[in-house]
Amino acid sequence: MFEKVISSVTSGEMPSLLVLLIFLCFLCLMEGAFWFFADSQRHHQRRLQKRIKFLQGLEDSKNLSQASLLKPDGLSGIPLLHETLKRIQSLQQVKTLLSQAGISWSVGHFVLLSLLAAAVGLCIGSFKLGPLGAMTGGGVGLVIPYLILKFKKKRRLKKFEKQLPEALDLLARGLKAGHAFASGLQLVASEMDNPIGFEFFKTFKEYNHGLDLNTALLNLCHRMDLRDLRYFTTAVMIQRETGGNLTEILEKIASLIRERFKLRNQIKALTAEGRLSGWILMGMPPALAGIIFKLNPDYIKLLINHPLGQMMAIGAMVFQVLGMLCIKKIVSIKV
Repeated sequence: MFEKVISSVTSGEMPSLLVLLIFLCFLCLMEGAFWFFADSQRHHQRRLQKRIKFLQGLEDSKNLSQASLLKPDGLSGIPLLHETLKRIQSLQQVKTLLSQAGISWSVGHFVLLSLLAAAVGLCIGSFKLGPLGAMTGGGVGLVIPYLILKFKKKRRLKKFEKQLPEALDLLARGLKAGHAFASGLQLVASEMDNPIGFEFFKTFKEYNHGLDLNTALLNLCHRMDLRDLRYFTTAVMIQRETGGNLTEILEKIASLIRERFKLRNQIKALTAEGRLSGWILMGMPPALAGIIFKLNPDYIKLLINHPLGQMMAIGAMVFQVLGMLCIKKIVSIKV
């Protein structure tokens, strides 16, 4: 039977049984992926596991000897790599970026991953394009993990910012009900999803383990670099010093953030035409160049082989980038 299958495959004919098996495997794979992502408990389990891991870290730090009670710098667990990274001051920004992106890696893990990606890009570039391609591929591979980290940070901050008004309202309602401010932080941590639930949970646990509330709130601002969150932190710190109605302050800050969201969405709607024009103008020259290269390669090769064509191509790319930056400056309105 196997000889028949092999002969039919080599001859270009696919037996119906093999087609059925491939279809069933693909169907099972799709069904498993659907049930994996559709599981409503998976999100809550991940949130609980993250909080349990954070609590275990706090308990471990309490049970260590006095010499190890210092907060770990998060560089690397490998002694040689740790001493090497310790001499590089600029890696402190990478450590902050990892914390803001919500990734529990050390700086050493990130550096090793970046070097691995650079090595892969170097090999692919040298195999395809030679020495120049190797340098380009290595540089691109080195930058890609950092860009992914920036993207994850931006997405996490945006989600946190959307959750902040609801969290402030929940905190204000807790204060109205007679809870203390720390209990309100715990209420937000238990009732709201990540990332705001986990970040408020961290703040509550830091305060609960003896850290000053102002310092815990400043640590929260350091982890989540948002202007609205700094307003909230500053208001709470001033109220603790001078007194006042904190509930009313929180409600006004939540209302202000919602109005800013509304105004930002209106600006996006008004500038949608300009942004679409920018994308079209930016994508049209490369698309036309690709179409012309497909229809008449000799015509477009003049821009690559001829010196005057190279100057024209470089000038066109420079003006293309300048035009893109000008359009982005026009349609980007800060609120």
